[in-house]
Amino acid sequence: MTNFLNIITENLVLHQNENAFCINDRFYTYKEFGQKIAGIVEKINHLDQQTIVGVITTDTIETYASIIALWLNNLVFVPISPNNSKSRNEIIIQDTAIQTILSANKVDPNTIDNSDHNIIETASLSAQNTVNNYNTDLNNLLYILFTSGSSGKPKGVPISLKNLNSFVKSFFKIGYPINEQDRFLQIFDFTFDVSVQSYVLPLVKGASIFTVPQTDIKFINALKILIAHKITFAKLVPSTLNYFKPYFNKINLPDLKHSLFSGEALPYSLAQEWRKCVPNASIENHYGPTEATIDCLYYKLENNDAESHQGIMSIGKPFHEIDAQVIDQEGNIINSEEQGELIIHGSQVTNGYINNPSKNKESFIVIDSKIYYKTGDIVFKNKVGDYFYCGRKDNQIQIQGYRVEIGEVEFQVKKLLQSKNIVITSYQENDITSLALFIEGEKDFEIEKFEVNLKTALPYYMHPKKINFVKQFPLSTSGKTDVKQLIELL
Repeated sequence: MTNFLNIITENLVLHQNENAFCINDRFYTYKEFGQKIAGIVEKINHLDQQTIVGVITTDTIETYASIIALWLNNLVFVPISPNNSKSRNEIIIQDTAIQTILSANKVDPNTIDNSDHNIIETASLSAQNTVNNYNTDLNNLLYILFTSGSSGKPKGVPISLKNLNSFVKSFFKIGYPINEQDRFLQIFDFTFDVSVQSYVLPLVKGASIFTVPQTDIKFINALKILIAHKITFAKLVPSTLNYFKPYFNKINLPDLKHSLFSGEALPYSLAQEWRKCVPNASIENHYGPTEATIDCLYYKLENNDAESHQGIMSIGKPFHEIDAQVIDQEGNIINSEEQGELIIHGSQVTNGYINNPSKNKESFIVIDSKIYYKTGDIVFKNKVGDYFYCGRKDNQIQIQGYRVEIGEVEFQVKKLLQSKNIVITSYQENDITSLALFIEGEKDFEIEKFEVNLKTALPYYMHPKKINFVKQFPLSTSGKTDVKQLIELL
């Protein structure tokens, strides 16, 4: 496959009269999108190649145009989300030495410290020029996404042109008959790498993208868009279906051709219930950490039968350019049907974290001269080569598709509560994963004030949904806090 950025620039002309985006019920043609990109390119073409640039990511055409403009100019995109706490955004900016930030409009002071950066407002930028792609070196970085870190500090994952190009190539090799008539749903925050898939793939095919406003009722907004605009391709996290579930008996989406899931374990029973709502769609379970560029394994639910383990659908087989193995605690590759840690190698896998040599040493392993990323996921492979997810090696969990290190949440909560003895754990309620905070002792502080302070320290999806005071934590026979007994109190 040729450089996917070349294809996108060609499509800006080839499909200029067709719709590229629908944002807040406003349609933008490929020509309008191209003009936005050209205007931003003119404004940033003085920056040195591979300069890291922040983008205040909002549900606007300017955000998408900014990303493509950066990539075509051989610059590196870092999302700065208004949904993040200001302190988290400042850590990201500091770690990547960002000086220039693009924003559709004036930046909210609760997002970043405006005075410290060169802010370029993009809403008024447009040009008639034909845009060109100057990004041809496969080793060039395209973007850096920050995932949760156990030390309380997020980890920067750099993804190169080679990584994303390989993903695009391997994805289409699976065999999706997608063309310019298709309509894609884009529900994800830009800090979640599945968002990249949701706009890059349709732009490569000349299709249209329907974005979901990032509000508290975004799942209802998504359902309305799926119905009203007859979406044909939708990637969701499984927990979204739990929000849809009360309406399952009313939902009928005959136009949906491809219904993909990733970011969390997909319950087989939930997928079967959803099948009734999407009678003409193929249902697929995809798997992939940010470090392996969006997805790297996939499984198709065929007919009414699916392979599953403990009620969770298989994550299937590796993408075309991915080598997946299972290792034991000593780092030795083990046989099929034995549980161990999943490791992955291939052209989609990042070379390592930004400015984090200790984490790189911990997370990557060399076997037979190949560098593998250690996912931390416990899996096994059956005799026909399908992989099955069994759980996490550490305390990392998935919430709404986001990877969350419980250690990071504990770190921030302890900073606020100082001497308090706490336990943070995950729990399931209506098949939705959430966090619970247990505090040992009496309630002697204002919960409301604590929650306000927590909002400045952590993104919304890391906030404990339940806060419980326990006079004295129960202990196990080994003298450790008995977390299982605490969960039973819920």
